[in-house]
Amino acid sequence: MGNVNNIRTILGSLKYKSAPSTDLSFKLPLNQTFKQNVEFDRNANLDLIQVYDDERQKSTIFRPTAKFNMFFKNTYVGKTNYVPFENNLYYINAAEAASLQCSIGANNVSWTGIPQFNEFDFIRTDSDVVGYTQPPNNHLLFVPQSANTYNWNFYLSYPYSRDKTKQLQAYDQTTNTSFSWTVSDGIPFVIQKIQVNGRNYISFRCPVKHGLNPYEYVKLSFSYDGQSIFQVDTFGLETYGSDGVVFNIIDIGYTGSTFSNGTTGTFKRVILESNTADTTSIYYIRKNKILTNPEDITLIKTGFENNIYGISKKYESSGYTPNGIARVSIKEGSQAYTLTFNKDIDIDGLYDNLGRPITTLFFTAIWKGYFGWTTGSLKQGYDFNLPLNPFTNNPNPWWDNSNTNSNTTFTTNTWTNGPNTFNYVNTPREDDIIDGDYCEWNYFEQKERVISEIQHKFKFNSQYFDLLPSPIPTPPTNPLGYYYKPFYPLTIKVYSDYIEDANPKSVVDVPNYAYFSKTLNKFIWRDIFPYGFIDTVTNFGVNYPFLNAGHYPFGNYIFRLISEGTNYTEYTIIEQPTTDECE
Repeated sequence: MGNVNNIRTILGSLKYKSAPSTDLSFKLPLNQTFKQNVEFDRNANLDLIQVYDDERQKSTIFRPTAKFNMFFKNTYVGKTNYVPFENNLYYINAAEAASLQCSIGANNVSWTGIPQFNEFDFIRTDSDVVGYTQPPNNHLLFVPQSANTYNWNFYLSYPYSRDKTKQLQAYDQTTNTSFSWTVSDGIPFVIQKIQVNGRNYISFRCPVKHGLNPYEYVKLSFSYDGQSIFQVDTFGLETYGSDGVVFNIIDIGYTGSTFSNGTTGTFKRVILESNTADTTSIYYIRKNKILTNPEDITLIKTGFENNIYGISKKYESSGYTPNGIARVSIKEGSQAYTLTFNKDIDIDGLYDNLGRPITTLFFTAIWKGYFGWTTGSLKQGYDFNLPLNPFTNNPNPWWDNSNTNSNTTFTTNTWTNGPNTFNYVNTPREDDIIDGDYCEWNYFEQKERVISEIQHKFKFNSQYFDLLPSPIPTPPTNPLGYYYKPFYPLTIKVYSDYIEDANPKSVVDVPNYAYFSKTLNKFIWRDIFPYGFIDTVTNFGVNYPFLNAGHYPFGNYIFRLISEGTNYTEYTIIEQPTTDECE
């Protein structure tokens, strides 16, 4: 209509001679025979941020990665008559043994030393040692593709179930008290009557952290005049660090022997005396199910990272080795490692030991010891089993070979080299279930607490490596060894720091893992925070990268291999060359 002023309307007869004159009006019908096109019916604007978040929240695929720094003090000195082992020790008596070998002959000399770092490292690097990993007269033929599986196997696992029947033992060094209890009984204690500021108390000392809070209660394994639930008044004694393992109740004049000094028992934590059904804690051993196989991992050295302690090594000249071959011996290493998985981990349909969607995966390390320096069997215990008995200087009796309660479920396998038989830990596989941490769960609080972490222990095979006598008079059935922690948690989801509740008639938004309290007549639970959400107050939440429909969580860990006592202290001494008839 922009040229309306330039339009002229004329009769048809005026166009040309024979043109008739016609009616120039138009009759418009009132019936609608068409539909207007609406733009958004054909086109939709996509919010890429929302699409990304929707895909992220729905994804159940994880591709975990971890970095491990190994901290290890190589301490145990011994001797061996097995030639391949003897030729590859980190020698302690090299000068003395070399002199004796020259004068009385090699068959009558004991070369004492420490197994080198390669015997404990995540990835062995001694693939080219003649007489040990290469012919002739070698211990075994080294396969480079297996360099990261000779000593250790790595897995991914998750908390699968719980065991309430496990028998535990502990020892309290302060009171020289031994405890033996079933895990479902709770936490053990020994009683001591004390007086603080003129007030009498009954003090309960535990071998583990009690986990109690002010104004809470304890349900004892025995009763006084029909009463077994008592309120906690104070914590600790007049010694540093005792708050976590000692709790006290007021002695209002209890008579008899119920609360006499030295009495032992167990207790369970109770939050509210008025609601013991919901607020009494339960105690159990968490059991983990393995999700992967050893061939599913990729373990490599980090490019440019070492731990802060450096490499401890020395040059063994040809005159100071039993086979006359010079080499560099490594006592301790400092390498960091990266662990990844070459398969996706799908957590869809996986629930934890409490029937909830899993929120934690565990990087899992299992000692294998294929080279045969160790016995081939693993023992398991907890942090409270680690300290040496201060009265005997021996390892805790829990680790004794005769104690079946400390045995793991791993089987032992063997291989032979001529007349020699070597043991190693049989490789666990996917879906195997292994014992985990000692835990407490409270339905009212909706929170799991790890009371004590599980530890594994391996011991040397005395047939091929006999530890030298040490200040610790260790019984032959309970020798010294190395501890390590097998489980390293990786948080993949986070529960909120507040508890939700709902009426049983309003079940629309109640998750399937919610706990129903008959006493309160309502559901209670903790929500799971969405990926990417971080609570600004508590800093709870996870925000891992999400790419190609998968989550990429990362964990950074310190792996400690702990010696049970020590029988060796090294001084930095450089041996001077010896000039004699053997040179």
